Amino acid sequence: MVAAFLLPLAIASLSLSQVGAFSVNHAAMRRACSSSISRLPAAVDVDEELVGVEVVNTAGMPSLSVEFDDIAVVDVKEEQVTEDSYRRGLATIGSITLLFASNSPALRSVFDLSTVSPPVLLINSGVTLVGLLGVLLTAPMMNEIVVDIPKKTNLDIGSNFASRIVGISTYAGFELGLWKTIGTTLNIYGLSETSSDHGAFLIQLTTLIVPTIQGIQGVPIPPRIWGAIGLALGGVFIFSQDPSQVDCASVQGDVLCALAAVFYATYDLRLFKWGKIVNTSELITAKMVTQSALSLGLLVALSGEETRAYIAGATSDDVLLAASVVMWSGLAVNCVAPYLQVSGQQAVGPSRAQILYASQPLWSSVLSFVF
Repeated sequence: MVAAFLLPLAIASLSLSQVGAFSVNHAAMRRACSSSISRLPAAVDVDEELVGVEVVNTAGMPSLSVEFDDIAVVDVKEEQVTEDSYRRGLATIGSITLLFASNSPALRSVFDLSTVSPPVLLINSGVTLVGLLGVLLTAPMMNEIVVDIPKKTNLDIGSNFASRIVGISTYAGFELGLWKTIGTTLNIYGLSETSSDHGAFLIQLTTLIVPTIQGIQGVPIPPRIWGAIGLALGGVFIFSQDPSQVDCASVQGDVLCALAAVFYATYDLRLFKWGKIVNTSELITAKMVTQSALSLGLLVALSGEETRAYIAGATSDDVLLAASVVMWSGLAVNCVAPYLQVSGQQAVGPSRAQILYASQPLWSSVLSFVF
């Protein structure tokens, strides 16, 4: 059990070293660029707006203007904004990591503490509906809090019939909602059959999946991130061998949580893409509408009788507990966290974000112990 705490802590420490490395490299690049500019001839004037070089002709001939496409001409204010954005992104990802970490203990408590366990699909649909209402009601406030990045309209995003018919925002939200619905449903089913600690660790297989897929796509992944991934997987393996978890964990529950990690990883990668293109409010609203519709459809189609039996047999304490967990998971984990996640991941990148997310099992264990 000690290893289960130490390994995520080591991962979190390693992630902080990534921050330091970024700051050092960033500062070095700025010094190098400044040095390059200082070595330009005196007759050369750097135009900050055109990002070019204007050669002044003292003989009265027309001036020669040369555009620089690849040279790093650094504006101090822009560099400061970039560094500040990165630090805000790290703080944002760190904050939502705590919110995500609270999800497994909260959901597991419904199945551990209730005299009559609620249907998984009922909890799932309740969470998504509360999340949707939260997004609709808090959108104006969240838009003031969340600094939306400038969107890149010149990206090659492809074209298909669906996106042309419903619009890119709706299409993107539907795709994200589909991945998140599948992942959340598998996760809740898994947590109903395994411990919250097991679930939290296995969900963090995203720490391996996201950088691996990015590496296959040609994105360079620094060695330190691969080292952190190794520590994360080591923690998963050691924790899965913990004999104290045998009584409250099952192979089926663990497999469902691992499958959920695959869909969560897909969601994170696609969120990084769509977050560059679509306005955050539009993207999250469309995603939550999709999640709510799919979750309600699953509830009606597959769990109607089970839901009626729960309503008939549940005590007032059972209902109060379920409602409290649904409110927390819906508002904190499915409303606030996704809003913040869009800007946070754009600032630090999905692979670095996964290293910070890898500390979730640590915080889940702490929350399970405290509460």
